Parts: sequence; C-alpha cells; structure tokens
Amino acid sequence: MKSQTKTALVKSCVSIACVVATVLCFLYLRDGNAVFYYSAMVALAAVAVAFCAVDGEKFPHVSRTLLVTASVLAAVVIGYAVFKATGLTERFGDFESIKKFILDSGFWGATVFIGITVFQVVVLPIPEAVTILLGVAIYGATWSFVLSVIGTVIGSLISFTLGKVFGRRLCNWMFGEQNTEKYARLLGEKGRFVFIVMLLFPAFPDDMLCMIAGITSMSYGYFTAICLLTRPVMIGITAYLGSGIIPFSGRGIAVWIAIGCIMIVVFIVVGRIKTAIENRSAAREPASKRRLGKRR
Repeated sequence: MKSQTKTALVKSCVSIACVVATVLCFLYLRDGNAVFYYSAMVALAAVAVAFCAVDGEKFPHVSRTLLVTASVLAAVVIGYAVFKATGLTERFGDFESIKKFILDSGFWGATVFIGITVFQVVVLPIPEAVTILLGVAIYGATWSFVLSVIGTVIGSLISFTLGKVFGRRLCNWMFGEQNTEKYARLLGEKGRFVFIVMLLFPAFPDDMLCMIAGITSMSYGYFTAICLLTRPVMIGITAYLGSGIIPFSGRGIAVWIAIGCIMIVVFIVVGRIKTAIENRSAAREPASKRRLGKRR
C-alpha cells in the first residue's frame, strides 16, 4: 500500500509540474518561436501522459527514464518562461552577452558551472562532453578542464555517498536490478583494478559505476584516489580536442585522420575489454541464480 501511495504521489507531482510548465509555455512562449512553442507543448503532454500510463513495476527502466525526462523538460520550460517573463532574454540576446555576464560574475559564474557539472554527474543522463564543451566555449580549454574535474570529482563522491547511505535499493531503482548486480560483483574485492579500467574508458557507464561502488566494501580513500587519477584523463582529451587546438586545415587534417584511426582502434580494444569483463561477471554469477533465471 505504501508503494502504491508513493507511486501515485510521484505521478501527481510530475503531472502538476508538467501542467504548470504547459501553462507558462502558453502564457509566455506562444508569441515567440512557433517550432519551439509547439514542440514544448507536445513534448510536455506526451511525456506526462506516458509516465502516468507506464506501469513502473513491470517497466522500471522506462518509468525512470520518463520521470527524469519529464522533470528536466518541465524545469527547462519553466526556467525559460521565467527568464523571458523577467525580461532577461532582451539582455542576453546572444551567446557573447551570456558569456560576458558569466565571466564578469567571476567566482559565482564558476561556482554555477561546477554545480551544473555535479548535477550532470549525479542526476542528468547526458554525456559529460556536453558540459565540458560548454565550459570550453565560455572559459577556454584549461579552465573548462579544471572546473569540470572539480565538478566531476564532487559529483562522483556524492554518487558514491548516495550508494553508501541508501544502498542497493536506490541503485536498483535508478539502474535496474540486473545492472546493479552485474557491476556490484565486478567492483568487489577482486575487481578494484577493473574499476580503474572502466573509469578510464568511455565505453563504460562511469557515473552509474560511482554509485554502485558505494554499495561495495570500497573505501572513500580508494574511491577518491581513483577518481582523481582517472576522471581528468577523458575530461582533458575532450576539452583540448574540442577547443580547436588542432585546426581543420593543412596539416591539421592529417592529425585528425590519425586521431580518428587511433580512436577506432581504441574503441575496438575497449569493446573487447568490456566483453571480457562482462563475461567474467557472468562466470562469477552463482549457479543457483543462473538456474533461477532459466526457470523464469
């Protein structure tokens, strides 16, 4: 009964948020870009209806995805409506004016960017490259790298702490029981080196791994040390390659072709490593569980 009440409450809150966003969309956005207006209206209605219609117990992953999508979409529309209602769209009419405002805000602008990075690691299911490249456009490659590393490490520690505090139930709810079990086994005492490998390469769900690591016996010291060693690697590559340090002309084209070939080889190798790790996980699964899965 408690579970049903909780589900009904969550669906009611999401529905209310989507309705509020739709009303604000109608009041403040209908005179603007028609494509954005109608897309937002249709998306809000479709996501809200789909989330309320899907059975969360039968389709937990779909339900979670719709919940996050509805929440983010409603927040974006409400934020944009407030932004326009207060007249800020006239003040910040282009990216350069927004960039100047953020740079002039100094410490607070950097703090907000770090906060967005933390939010992306813990909550938003979007690639970290999005926030890194946004930082490159505003602060340049070096400061984007520094701020992104700070935000990513803080977000990783928050995810790890959430795993420690709320345990397996939270991980099962967010990632599904099957994924939680698979990666929790890998990150046990004998799989800590594997954790380093998985954080280094983009083929693995590193943000998810941080929370699942929290339900294992891994210590804060070990986790923090590994994050500080591994997380900056891909952030640095993304920031500096995305900054245009290698031109798309002359000899730069040959360099990009070489980088592309290297990336193809890396992805093939990482794919094989990932397959080997997952096979190792399956081999370590208790025989009784495999028999139970076959019966189901």
